[in-house]
Amino acid sequence: MTGPAMPRYFFDTIDDGVLTTDSTGVMLADPDAAREFSVEVRDESGTGLFAAELSFRSRRLAREA
Repeated sequence: MTGPAMPRYFFDTIDDGVLTTDSTGVMLADPDAAREFSVEVRDESGTGLFAAELSFRSRRLAREA
């Protein structure tokens, strides 16, 4: 027997004023799990260039009805 499916969260990014919308998303237990995460940057060949660990204070956005 399986439990309920974990919800999927999407991480849109803005780089130099350009919005990139995340169409894949990541499954997380809850929104609070998105407050700490890491990012790894690779070049076209797959070679890792650098990694960043982010931890931040956040506020929930109002949901539209």
